[in-house]
Amino acid sequence: MLIKRMAKENHTWGYQRIQGELLKPGYRVGTSTIRRVLNRVRIPPAPTRCTDTTWRQFLRTQASTMPACDFFHVDCTVTLKRIYVFYVLEIGSRYVHLLGTTTNPDRA
Repeated sequence: MLIKRMAKENHTWGYQRIQGELLKPGYRVGTSTIRRVLNRVRIPPAPTRCTDTTWRQFLRTQASTMPACDFFHVDCTVTLKRIYVFYVLEIGSRYVHLLGTTTNPDRA
């Protein structure tokens, strides 16, 4: 039931889009066959399916590509200096990139 799965996972895809995606792995299926299969499993056509993206879906897709950056400081007890650290966090993978450290954030 590849047609059913594609229609459920991609709410905005119509019959022709599903047909085009099925051609990529080599399946030749007509749009009328796709319509018949979806009618049989009671999946409505694309315009009447739920096409609104939920807030959770929107945030999940945005978070996978969005970085967050910030500063933090560390007080060194040996040298009695404050070290400022600039970092970027990949929100989707939670990977941290340390971009730089300095004791003088005012200089170039």
